[in-house]
Amino acid sequence: MGTLRADVGGAIKERCASGRPGVLLDRDGTIIRDHGYVGSVDRVEFIPGAADAIARFNRAGVPVAVVTNQAGVARGFYGIEDVERVHGFITDWLAANGAWIDLFLSCPYHPDGVVPPFARASEDRKPRPGMARAAAAALQLDLRSSWVVGDRPEDVGLAAAVGASAIYLGADNIKGPRVWSLPSLAAAADLILERVTS
Repeated sequence: MGTLRADVGGAIKERCASGRPGVLLDRDGTIIRDHGYVGSVDRVEFIPGAADAIARFNRAGVPVAVVTNQAGVARGFYGIEDVERVHGFITDWLAANGAWIDLFLSCPYHPDGVVPPFARASEDRKPRPGMARAAAAALQLDLRSSWVVGDRPEDVGLAAAVGASAIYLGADNIKGPRVWSLPSLAAAADLILERVTS
């Protein structure tokens, strides 16, 4: 699917427990290297094992959404169309490796932004729950049985905000109920698929 800019303001309700589990992936630091404000395809560097991990979710029938803060838009470093181009590039690369993302969601807002339409707080900016709720509505997910995977404390915070489990790929020592620290998305796939397909 194409890139969608999250702008739901928290209005979408979480799906009830009759929904299915899904995986909400951060982008930079999880699928691609976090080089800081990656707004062009020439700065995209894929993390080894990421495509295979996503393909494993695909084969198991587990929906995969990308939920990414893109404050570079609000800060004037790049535009929405650049975010979409990067997501198109990721989509093509994954397709060449037998994998796909079911939904891309991005939040271009930041209260310290310099681009007026995007210089504000938003319910969609992680760790706020807007993008997760949008993904749940679009993909019919039960967020309480879903997983958030990312390398920032905001990703763990997003999981807590919607009652999901979290896999933290960062260097800090973050602990909490339903939080696992693992080295990569590939390692995360082992744990998640063991839990959701058992």
